[in-house]
Amino acid sequence: MAQSSLKPLASRLQQSLDTMHLRATELAGPLRKLDGSSRPWSHYLLQPEFAVDAANQLTDNLDQPFSHPFTLASRLFAQLNYSDEMALGDARNTLQIPGLLAVPTNVIALAQSLNSAKGEFQQLTAEIKEALAPHPTLERDRILRDMLADAGYPRAHLRHCYRQILLCPEKPDALALSWIKARKSIKKVSVDWCEKKLVQLDPQGQDAGIQFQRQLLAGLHKNRHHDLRQVQIQSRPNLQVAEIFRTEQEEIYRQVGYSAMPVLVNGGDNRDFPEFTRVDHNPPASRRRTRKDLKIEQAPYLAALRVHLIAAT
Repeated sequence: MAQSSLKPLASRLQQSLDTMHLRATELAGPLRKLDGSSRPWSHYLLQPEFAVDAANQLTDNLDQPFSHPFTLASRLFAQLNYSDEMALGDARNTLQIPGLLAVPTNVIALAQSLNSAKGEFQQLTAEIKEALAPHPTLERDRILRDMLADAGYPRAHLRHCYRQILLCPEKPDALALSWIKARKSIKKVSVDWCEKKLVQLDPQGQDAGIQFQRQLLAGLHKNRHHDLRQVQIQSRPNLQVAEIFRTEQEEIYRQVGYSAMPVLVNGGDNRDFPEFTRVDHNPPASRRRTRKDLKIEQAPYLAALRVHLIAAT
């Protein structure tokens, strides 16, 4: 696709990113002030290991990062770029701190404004990706990153930019919280499928890593062709949040979503939560019996496809 066809989209990109960062800044100030309020606002942030790691990154490893929960949340909401520490890890990873924060209606409105800006940015990047559809996957990603850099945001963390702040704009009668355990998906794949996917990633044969994986695949002994498995792991448990509204006739139960970030709940006049389910900081350990998928080799055979081999017996 000619570069000229991307110009209208590129011209909108900087404004969209500027707006999103501005909305995050506008939310951060009033949210931080709640930590110093003379009448405290309720908070309930969970501290599993991954949340503690996230808090330490957001507060420059200061002691007791959860002692100022609203400031911590404001930094998490405003973390729209990769930090140096985040850039060293898996680019797909996100900082996650689950829990609840009671907030006033003006903070709810500011969060809604940020969510709207995020939605518009996600729609714009979807249009860019659609325009780049004829290009190979790696080239599409490179062009998009170049466009983000040209817009002044070379470190934009797309997953952070896309994810919405969960809200309870109307104070519910109750909140239900529960841990959803991490999941693993294992799918049998063929040599032909793997080869096709690798070619799609690098049709010009210019990526040394992809070409090395194609060579590995070509050298795989025939008696192991049936041992290829694509493994997709959602490694972190999720905190599921639902709100409950009660009438004389019924109880209305509505899913709010999975709390990767604190859910902002309308605190009303008493600045408190409604009744809610308390859960342990860490999700319960799995009681499932040992599964045969533990025989899968830990190191991926084809890293680009997350394809592993069944361990030889």
